[in-house]
Amino acid sequence: MKLTSSIILPQLHPYLGMNVSSVLRERAAVYADKPFLYWEPGPSKQKAAWTYQEFEDLVNRTASGLIERGVRPLDAVMLVLPNSPAFLITWFACARIGAVAVDTNVRYNTDELVHAASLTKPVGIITHQPMLETLEPLLDGRFVELMDDETGLCEQLYGDAQALPPIDPVAERPLCVQFTSGTTARPKAVLYTHANALWGAEVGASHAEMTSSDINLVYAPLFHTMALSWQFLATFWVGGTVVLQPKFSASRFWSLSVEYGCTVTAFLKIMLTTLKGQPVPQHSYRIWSSGAEAPMIEELFGVRLMTAWGMSEVVTEVIIGSIPHRGSAGVIGRLSKEYQARICDERGMEVSAGQAGELRVGGIRGLSLFAGYLGDDAANREAFDEHGFFRTGDSLRRLATGEIQFVTRIKDMLKVGGENVAAAEIERVLNSHSLVRESGVVALRDPLLDEVPVAFVSLTADNHETAEIGDMLISFCREHLADFKVPRAIHVLEELPEVSIGKIAKGQLTAIAQQLAASG
Repeated sequence: MKLTSSIILPQLHPYLGMNVSSVLRERAAVYADKPFLYWEPGPSKQKAAWTYQEFEDLVNRTASGLIERGVRPLDAVMLVLPNSPAFLITWFACARIGAVAVDTNVRYNTDELVHAASLTKPVGIITHQPMLETLEPLLDGRFVELMDDETGLCEQLYGDAQALPPIDPVAERPLCVQFTSGTTARPKAVLYTHANALWGAEVGASHAEMTSSDINLVYAPLFHTMALSWQFLATFWVGGTVVLQPKFSASRFWSLSVEYGCTVTAFLKIMLTTLKGQPVPQHSYRIWSSGAEAPMIEELFGVRLMTAWGMSEVVTEVIIGSIPHRGSAGVIGRLSKEYQARICDERGMEVSAGQAGELRVGGIRGLSLFAGYLGDDAANREAFDEHGFFRTGDSLRRLATGEIQFVTRIKDMLKVGGENVAAAEIERVLNSHSLVRESGVVALRDPLLDEVPVAFVSLTADNHETAEIGDMLISFCREHLADFKVPRAIHVLEELPEVSIGKIAKGQLTAIAQQLAASG
């Protein structure tokens, strides 16, 4: 099945006659010999570097290799890869031939990967050896290419770049898929167009005041929007340089930052807990992007935070802080000039300053907002209100100063080590077990991961050893969920508390979880 989109952009828009591949060609012409990508896989593996021209050459050779394997425009190719040169090269190669890169979380288990494939129908899979067993049900009938874990490349994919067709720069064509968790109890497939990527690149670069002299350290997963859009594409747009790591490394963070003269990166909570005791060297950082103003972090590390709020469906930052002007502690910032937004109550009426409400974002589908959810018409209908504003499911508050503060996730989401996790997704798995009558999942604060899931269940039968049931259900969750979604503890209750008929009292469960954790 080929992936299509019904999105039609306005007759005039900023990226008319452009796409990701045409911009790469322009950047390679302007910044031909400038370093574009440094690969820093770790002490025991091969690091490497590519200029803009060298990177485009590898993209074109890989694009030709994909054509040789039968990939055609609008075909989906599933990328099940950790951060690596192969991820970026193949992503751009799909764009070059009009195929759609399916950016898949490498922490998904088999059940989640099968679901992702059912939504996108990939004709091939690019992965690496450690994922083969997990991907086994998807391997028949599709071509499979493996990245070399020593080099981070997929060289056997290279073909003859001279055989490539000309670039067809149509901005509204489908480009890639990002997966996000939601209240549907299954990850949703968020479709981006080429225009979405270019919007994220240009707007993100503008928000961060980036120039071609910036060097961005990227270690967050590229299969998430923050690393791909906010960091990588923004740097690409201005002709900057990216230093790419497979993942965050506390032992190498400062040494790499100083060696490459990094000026920009993303701040994650794990940095506070792992870097806090380390001496802070003389560094070149201009900004770290962050979720809220935190003067203590700025003083500790000697760097300015750029506060921002966004999510996959809105492509880049909707709420943004001013880099030169510090906001109040704990606020995200103000509405960016590129978006419209409303903070609404349950009836869709805008709330007053000081009141919390759902953030709803206005924009253009396929440009400043995602094109849609693949294979989920109901979710697409529910995602937008009667005014065409995207319903984020996040509760925010506008202060009297005009600044905006994050309150909570209305959609019952957890934030586990930087990963969004839907409580409903864990509950779906637990409720599928024959011994579980009902389940409720809540978040428990964690000093390293921010939050971890804790589950409560009632059973369909009596006379079970509670401890054994908990261990058995955790093992069951491991079979059906990525590791970061597995509950850290499962507690058995005779009945789950309710706030109304059929609605579990999550507040009461959270209080119980906190008491149990405190008592050891």
